[in-house]
Amino acid sequence: MTFSRVMQAKGLPMAGLCCFGSIAILIVLLTGHACRAEEQPTLVPTRDVDVRYDVTRPQQPKVRQRVRWLAGEHLERVDASGRSTSIFDRDAHVVTLLTPATRTFRKLDKAPRRPSEPEPDALLKRGGEAVVAGLACTEWSWTEDGETHTICTTADGVMLRLVVDGQTIIEARSVKYGPQKADLFRVPANYTPALAPEGDGEP
Repeated sequence: MTFSRVMQAKGLPMAGLCCFGSIAILIVLLTGHACRAEEQPTLVPTRDVDVRYDVTRPQQPKVRQRVRWLAGEHLERVDASGRSTSIFDRDAHVVTLLTPATRTFRKLDKAPRRPSEPEPDALLKRGGEAVVAGLACTEWSWTEDGETHTICTTADGVMLRLVVDGQTIIEARSVKYGPQKADLFRVPANYTPALAPEGDGEP
């Protein structure tokens, strides 16, 4: 017995069946649209990676920055042209500042957000596709303090480019995936705590 005859045998008219089918299709379409509307990018690398960036700040010369991620522990190490190193603990929201010249370190709670990090409740809008440093990435934009921030990230969460109001601030020059040594994300044993300004407070 066909499905239509079964429905008729149960006393359900085909008109009602058609209506039911239309409603079901509408629900599927609306659900799919909602899922797409809530789609947001992965903003933290899901595997270890070593990225070298060109960083251009307003009225300042371009500098080279090296960023390494220990993905399993959500740790990020940022080396700025050999002058200083910052280690971000994304889970604890703590940043450790290393100063090689004096072999000192300082830990700061509530690490400030960087320009490439949207506010926690920001809704990012998906844009086009691009290729940066030989890797495909997707553009995502949001507005903050009247400025439009656009990042281009890979599917596994590596940020390749940051553009603010049409000006490229950060752009990857090379990306190398591979295991990172855990010691790179720890304070070296021969470093000592730095004093807070005027010798007051905790390091």
